[in-house]
Amino acid sequence: MSGANGTPLRVVEISSGIAGAYCGWLLQQMGAEVIRVGTADIATDPISLAMAYYAEEKQTLSADKAGDAIADADLVITDDAPLVAMITGRPIAGWAARQPNTVFGVTSVFGLTGPLADVPAAAIDAQAEAGVAWALGDQGRPPLTIPPGVLECQAGAHLAAACLMARIAGPASDGGQLAGGRIVDIALTDVLAHYVGVNCRFYIHHGMRWRRAGRRASDSGGAYPFVILPCADGAVCLSGRTRAEWQRFVEAMGTPAWSQEPRYQKLRAMGQQYPEEVDALVAPWLAERTKAEIEEIADRFRLTIAPLRDLSDVLATHQFAEREFLSPWTVEGRQLVGPGLPYRAAEARGDSQAPNLAGTLLAQAGGPRSAKGTGPLAGLRVLDLGWVWAAPQVGSILAQLGAEVIKVEHRARPDNSRLSGIIIRDGQRIEGDTVDMSPMFHQINKGKMGITLNLKEPAGVELAKQLAMTSDIVLENMSAGSVERSGMGYDALSAINPRLVMVAMSGAGQFGPLADMRTYAPTMSSFAGLESLVGYPGELPTGALNFAIGDPNAAAHGLVALFAALARRESTGRGCYIDLSQTEALFATLTPYALQAQLEEHQPPTIGNAHPAMAPHGIFPAAGDDNWLTIAVRNDADWAALVRLAGDQPWTRDGQFADSASRIAKREVLDAELSAWTAARDRDTLVAELRAAGVPASPVNDIDGLWQNRQIAGRGLADRVEIPGLGTETLFRAPWNVSGITIGTGTRGPIVGEHNERVLCGTLGLSAEEFERLTAEGVIS
Repeated sequence: MSGANGTPLRVVEISSGIAGAYCGWLLQQMGAEVIRVGTADIATDPISLAMAYYAEEKQTLSADKAGDAIADADLVITDDAPLVAMITGRPIAGWAARQPNTVFGVTSVFGLTGPLADVPAAAIDAQAEAGVAWALGDQGRPPLTIPPGVLECQAGAHLAAACLMARIAGPASDGGQLAGGRIVDIALTDVLAHYVGVNCRFYIHHGMRWRRAGRRASDSGGAYPFVILPCADGAVCLSGRTRAEWQRFVEAMGTPAWSQEPRYQKLRAMGQQYPEEVDALVAPWLAERTKAEIEEIADRFRLTIAPLRDLSDVLATHQFAEREFLSPWTVEGRQLVGPGLPYRAAEARGDSQAPNLAGTLLAQAGGPRSAKGTGPLAGLRVLDLGWVWAAPQVGSILAQLGAEVIKVEHRARPDNSRLSGIIIRDGQRIEGDTVDMSPMFHQINKGKMGITLNLKEPAGVELAKQLAMTSDIVLENMSAGSVERSGMGYDALSAINPRLVMVAMSGAGQFGPLADMRTYAPTMSSFAGLESLVGYPGELPTGALNFAIGDPNAAAHGLVALFAALARRESTGRGCYIDLSQTEALFATLTPYALQAQLEEHQPPTIGNAHPAMAPHGIFPAAGDDNWLTIAVRNDADWAALVRLAGDQPWTRDGQFADSASRIAKREVLDAELSAWTAARDRDTLVAELRAAGVPASPVNDIDGLWQNRQIAGRGLADRVEIPGLGTETLFRAPWNVSGITIGTGTRGPIVGEHNERVLCGTLGLSAEEFERLTAEGVIS
C-alpha cells in the first residue's frame, strides 16, 4: 500500500478556499507528497495571499489529470466537493466506492449530512449558527466575527487530523470484505459549536451571561480583570483569575491607596457588579505606559497581561527566530516571511538545537494499525497529564475514538476546569460537590478514566512511570519543563518505553527566551495578534475575549502532529517528542493578515464583518430586539438572486452595485441600504427566503439557539449525558463524522479519583493492601 513502509504519504488536494489549502499545507510541511489540482493566483488581498503561500511548495497538476492522481492517492482532500465532481466527472462518494484503501476528506460549512447539508453557505454562516458571533462586539450594535480565513483554518486542521486518524484506523470492511474508502466529513459549524460548547460553560453554568460585552468578557468571566483597555500607544489585555494575580498587579501599579479599600479586593464583585468603576481607576496608570513597558512589567511581576500586538511586532518575536518558526517567501519581488509548522519533533527532548523531525513525520508514514477492540483507536493507552483545555481536549477526542485515556490529577490541586464555582441551573443553585459536577470539566474530559496521584511523592511518580511504560501516548500542557522537574519528562519515559509518543503543549514552546511565558487564552491571542484584528471599522479593536480560541486551536494542531507521529511509529517502531507552541499554532492561522501586513507595510485595519472578495458580507438587523442574520453574496449570481427577492428596493436598481468590484468598493453604502431593508423583516422568514433563492444566510444564534440547532442535532453532535449530582446535561461529542467509524457517546468526564482501583489495582496490579497503604500515605491522593 502506498504511504507505508517508509514512503511518503500521497495526497491530492482540490481546494477553492483556505480550509482545504491549509489542510494540504500542514500535511505537506510534515513530509507528505501533496499534489494540488489547479493553480493559486497571487493577488494582494489577504485570502489570496495565504492561498498562494500554502500552495508554494506543493506540486501542481492540471484539472484534466486529476482523476489519474486520485486513483493513486492515499488521501484526497477538498473544501469544495462539487468542484471535485465537476473536474473529474465523479462525486466523492463515487470515488470512495472504487478505492477502499483511500481516505477522502471533505470540509464544508454545514457538512455532507443533516438538514442544512445542501443549503448555500459561506464561512460566516458557521460563526452565526454556532453562536460565535453572538458573543463578539458591543450590545446594541451588530455582532462581530473573527476575520475571514482564520476560523477556516480550524476546519483545515481538523480535516488533516481526522484524515490521518482514518488512515491509522485502516480501510472499512463489510462482512470481512473491503468496503469503500472512508469519507471524512468535517463541518466548520460542528467545529465551532464544539469550541463554543466549552467557552459558554465558563459562563452560563455559573450565573453569568454569554453575550456581547464589548472589550470585556461577559461579566468579566466571573472575576476582575478580564478586559481590553487603552494604554499610551495602543491597548492591553488584562486577565487574572486569582487573588494572588490581582495583588501582584496592584503591587506593579505601586499599591495605590484606592486598592486597599475593601471594595477593590472583591474580585467577583469587581468583575460582575462594577467593572467599569475599576477600569476608571486602572486606566490612568495604563495611559502613562507603552505596550513595551507594560510587557516588561508583566514579565517582572509574573502577570497574565499582554499588549494587543500589531502583526509587525509579532513577526519580530525573538522566540519565533529562536525556534526557526518563520520561513522566507518571495512575492511580487518582495521578501516576506510566513509561518512554518508550530511544533518541533525529536527522538529526545534535548534542546532547541536537536534535529527537528516534524517535516519528515509523513515522509515515513506507516500504514494502518490493527485495532484491538471497539473504536478506531482501540488498544491505544493514553496518559493524560493535561490541565484545563488544550491537552485535555486532545485526550477527550482520543477517548471518544476508542483509546483508553487515563487522566491524572491530585485531590489537593484538581484540574482548574473543575473549579469554576457554584453551578446555577434554571436560576437555582445546585447543591453538591461542584468539583465533580462542573459541566465545563465534563465537556473537556468526556470519555476518560480518572485517577489521583501525588506526583510530588517519588512513589507517585513511580506509579505514573509504570503506567507510561505500557502507554502509547503521554499528553501535557504545563509550563515548559514542569513535567521534567517532576520526573515524568520524555527522556526518562522513553528510556523505558521507546515507542512512546509525547505531546507537550506549552504557551511558547519548551525552549527559547519566552519558554516560561505565562498565558491565559486572551493574553495568548493578544500576544499572537488576533485580538488586534477584531473590531468595528476605524475603531480601537474590540477583541474576542468571550471566544477563547487558543486552547482548542492548539488541540486541533496537536492532534495533527500526534497522528502523524503515530503513523511514523508504525514505520520506524519508535516514538518521538512533540514540542508544540500554542502561540505559534495560533499565529499560523493568521497567515492572511501577517502577509498583508508585510506587503502593505502597516497593520491591517479592523474591518468589522467585511470580506475582501464578497459584498455584501456581514451581519444585519432583523425585526425585534437583538435579532440578527448573516448575508453573504459570493458572486454576481447571488447578487441577482438577492435583487429578485428584494423586489422594488431602490438599491436593487442602483448601477453602482452592478458588479462585484463595485459592491466591494461601496460596501459601507450597500450595507446601510441592506440594513434598512432587513430591519423590517422577520429574521427566520428572511433567512428561509434567502436560502431558497440560493443566497447564503443564517440566524445569529444565542446559546439557546445553539442547543436547539437542527443541524447540530441532525449530525449527532449533541450528546445527552448523565452527570452524577447534576443530572442530564448536553455535551458535544468530537466534531468528526467518518464513514464506518462510530464516535463514542453517552460518556462524561471522571469524578475525582473515580478509577483509582480499576487502574492502579486492575491495570498495574497493586494489591489491596498496597493500595490502602499508598492512599493512607497520601501517594494515591
